[in-house]
Amino acid sequence: MKKKTIAALLAAALVLSPVMGCSSPSGESAAPGSAAASAADGGGDEAQPSGEATPLTFWTYVEQHTEFFIDAADTWNAAHPDEPIELSTETYPVPDMHSKLLVTLQSGDGAPDIVDVNVARFSDFMQEGEEVFVPLNDIIEPEKEHFLEPVLDIYKYNGNYYGLEYHVGAPTIFYNTEILGAAGVKPEDIVTWEDFHEAGKKVLEATGKPMITFDVSDMWQSYIMMCMNGGDYFDADGNCIIDSEENAEVLQFMLDMLADGTAVTTPGGNIHTEEFYGYMAQGGTASLLECFWYLNRFTDYMTELSGKVAVASPPVWEEGNTYPVFGGTGTAITVQCENQDLAKRFLAEAKTSEEGAGKIWTVLGFDPLRWDVWDTDVTKEQNKFTDYFGEDIFDVVLSMKDGYQKSNITASPKFSAASNLVNSNLLFQVLSEKSASPQDALNAIAQEIENTQ
Repeated sequence: MKKKTIAALLAAALVLSPVMGCSSPSGESAAPGSAAASAADGGGDEAQPSGEATPLTFWTYVEQHTEFFIDAADTWNAAHPDEPIELSTETYPVPDMHSKLLVTLQSGDGAPDIVDVNVARFSDFMQEGEEVFVPLNDIIEPEKEHFLEPVLDIYKYNGNYYGLEYHVGAPTIFYNTEILGAAGVKPEDIVTWEDFHEAGKKVLEATGKPMITFDVSDMWQSYIMMCMNGGDYFDADGNCIIDSEENAEVLQFMLDMLADGTAVTTPGGNIHTEEFYGYMAQGGTASLLECFWYLNRFTDYMTELSGKVAVASPPVWEEGNTYPVFGGTGTAITVQCENQDLAKRFLAEAKTSEEGAGKIWTVLGFDPLRWDVWDTDVTKEQNKFTDYFGEDIFDVVLSMKDGYQKSNITASPKFSAASNLVNSNLLFQVLSEKSASPQDALNAIAQEIENTQ
């Protein structure tokens, strides 16, 4: 990558909102640390590694991803005793990790072997110049027919796949059934966003509680709604379309709900904060809009709601709407990795194999990219997610399968700049301060994006 480009991206990274896609509580993971999947442990009672362990390093910004890859390393060592690995992991806050990664890739030294890159930041690394990530075609293409292609393509540039997702990122709405029940509202009766708003009026009247909270420091909720309405920040060719009528309509809808009390702005600014977890856990609002991966935020941080949350496909704007999928985190192998073949084979077993895809569900609670496991016994087995949400929660992912479509989240290297402007300015200005109309605010942000170098 060109040094001038890297410098600009690094500067942007320092102010980029930490909450994006599949992120950790408060947009940050635990303080930088490390954990090792020691080759000597060998996966418990399984075959003990007999070869010399090859060290591999892994960076991420999500605590749960660390747990997943340590488990994957244990599984690898048990299955490959003659070729064990010793996995060292480091977990950083979102902006810190991406900034550090940019610096190490620019300098040519110090990058991890394997790294998680947030989907909204991935295009930052796909600039003109030298490749910084290793193409993964040889581990993806043999299994491609079993994967949801719109999500695979998020990380595809010039015919090469440079990242491998954990999950589909299916848009999902979570309903507090106790609150809806008190208002006589059934989740299955909410089909459109108009239905949702009307249900919110019943909930407010019966319980005094809002139907939903809208984030003012994270773009994810509004982005889901915009894409479902035919909008996006960029088109497929990378042209800025954030000021589209479709996007303005969504912000106006959100304003209308805020105006009559059926919605409030999210405590803490977004749904990834400790303040919001406490608010939601105590029955503060009747629903929450995010992607399917948010299941583990409930099980990990809102245990009080176990058995009280229904998982559903989100309302549509009109019949026939599709469901945009965004992924959330692409795992890549850096060109600085000295054992690229081993790293790729390890990544393949962790994420592209049937067993690995199954664990993406059982360990993480994510909707795995490998769709042929969605309707198998592995998604029906009892685990902490079925205990919390009920036995049929994966049916929601299956019900939307034929309607999934790719968003343009990696179509432009300016996406991270756009999302930063939305997170730090647009949503607060429109939804909280109400100091500009949706269209005027979008026009202004479009101009700022166009001026971004």
